[in-house]
Amino acid sequence: MKKLLIVFLLLMPFASQAEQVDCNDRANEIRMSDRLDEAIDVLSACLSEELSRVARTYLLLGLTYYDSGEQRNAIANYSKAIEFAPGYVTAYANRGLSYSMKGDYEEALADFDKAIELDPAYMQAYYFRAFAHQIDGNYRRAIEDFSTALTMTDETNEMASIYYSRGRANKELKRFADAYSDYGQAISLKPNEADYYYSRALLHHERKDNDEAIADYSRTIELNDQHARAFYNRGLLYRKAGTDFLAIRDFEAATDIEPSFARAHANRGYTYMIPVIPLLFILALG
Repeated sequence: MKKLLIVFLLLMPFASQAEQVDCNDRANEIRMSDRLDEAIDVLSACLSEELSRVARTYLLLGLTYYDSGEQRNAIANYSKAIEFAPGYVTAYANRGLSYSMKGDYEEALADFDKAIELDPAYMQAYYFRAFAHQIDGNYRRAIEDFSTALTMTDETNEMASIYYSRGRANKELKRFADAYSDYGQAISLKPNEADYYYSRALLHHERKDNDEAIADYSRTIELNDQHARAFYNRGLLYRKAGTDFLAIRDFEAATDIEPSFARAHANRGYTYMIPVIPLLFILALG
């Protein structure tokens, strides 16, 4: 499973070690002056700051393990963060993401629901929950959460990613007009993202809008000249259009990039044979 490219991080403020010492010293001075209730309040605040600092360290460890693809270790560290800071919304959301990557959707959804309960305006929890629904095949619920997330951000990259992801969910539900619209929105916000063009090209290809598909495959290749699938699919369309020399060129590019790409090898060979087949038929008749 391809790792989700977006990981959102809400940094919790924490006191430096020097500030923590000053906090404790201040509380001790208050205690020595027999203002005990005030000392308790100050010490409670000191402890809260220290626990927040430790929780953030565990969160960062979790994110680092996530980046390394070690989801079990990521989950363990997010769980420690939650032990130290039970209301840590970001720890719940990111633990849910790691559960999603492991395929543990029930646990993932529970964490996303908890994050949203703690902070109903936390956009990333809706986005991550939509992702979990999407990879579990629950596309309608995914679209609902993607749509909610869109109302909570005006940041360009976030909006582009959400539109793109919602477009993929719409495509799975055969809502082609909505998928076209979402891919178009994503591309308008982030026009140099090869995957956006490739996904729209696949949609055009499936709908037999061949000229539009070729244009989007070509743009994909401009942005990522190592995209073997874009070369291969464009080659199929070139061959269908009767431009065999262009098709062969694309099949060769696909196999150069991905030497084990069996279908590209087979289609290159078949395309080379197309001009010969009628001649062989005539010779057989003779």
